[in-house]
Amino acid sequence: MTIPRHDDDTGLNRIVRTSAAATRALGLAAALLAAGPAPAAETGDIDALRQQALELVNEDRAEHDLPPLVLQPALNEAAQAHAEGMLRDDYFAHVAPDGTGPRDRYLDAGGSRNRIVRENIAQCTGCPVPPGLDRVAAFETGWMNSPEHRRNLLSEGLEGFGYGIAGEDGTVTGVQLFAGPGAGPGSASGEAAEPIEPERRSAAMVERLNTVRGSEDVSALSTSDVLAEAAGTLLAQTAGNQRANLFAALPAGERSNWRSLNMLSASCGGCGTSITESDLRSFQDQWMGNPQLSSALTSEDYGAAGAAFEADGEGGKRALVVLGQRR
Repeated sequence: MTIPRHDDDTGLNRIVRTSAAATRALGLAAALLAAGPAPAAETGDIDALRQQALELVNEDRAEHDLPPLVLQPALNEAAQAHAEGMLRDDYFAHVAPDGTGPRDRYLDAGGSRNRIVRENIAQCTGCPVPPGLDRVAAFETGWMNSPEHRRNLLSEGLEGFGYGIAGEDGTVTGVQLFAGPGAGPGSASGEAAEPIEPERRSAAMVERLNTVRGSEDVSALSTSDVLAEAAGTLLAQTAGNQRANLFAALPAGERSNWRSLNMLSASCGGCGTSITESDLRSFQDQWMGNPQLSSALTSEDYGAAGAAFEADGEGGKRALVVLGQRR
């Protein structure tokens, strides 16, 4: 008897689903584990099993024009720890009895905090131990036949793959763990996520801010290269935990030309690798969702703005806007 489960952890908020409807549709039922002490978990030829799991996942992804994944040590370590932990502690779930979930295990193994993490788990009772290649293939088939597990397997924005499998006393548990930079905030809604060229980003952000200001009958901001340069300087300073000094960030000779300045920043994780239009919308939404920040963005006290952005390649992105009023 095989029982699959999945977990979808976006990197911002953990979402754990038991996929009860999907498992019923597959005619799967929960297994009762035998009470009493159990022998040590057996893994068989774990390297061969992982390679088989990777090949099967990539075959399924290739059929849907998705890029292949690669085995990553942190993901393998976290997946194997979970597979063995479920047997040792007599449970079958994404969240362990101590409250830790897929992302916690990945981070404990040295994974990146900015990456999305997704997990599928499965269990087989009355199965040969140690597990073999046929059990890896059977788990893959079960996951692909379950809509929500399949969604994890075929997600965009994934790069890394980890696999854990262990068995004892006729019970085998399998764990697929995925991680990657994500596909950007617009991917779920189908919003276009074309990269914006660096030289266009500041103007594109100011255009968005002016749309909001226009809806509230506030005069438009002019796009300022001076403030964009200052935003880039401040972005680097804050990344290094330095204290931000707005006027000192202005280019030489410009400090006396500005009466007032304000700085707004935003960030996201699991957001992909390139700065896109959907990122600009997401950052704007963050600012407009905060009354104090939205009041600054729509204030007549400022007549110009410039913006800077960075993406770390791991799914983390930051944005910084400087608002200013010339003398």
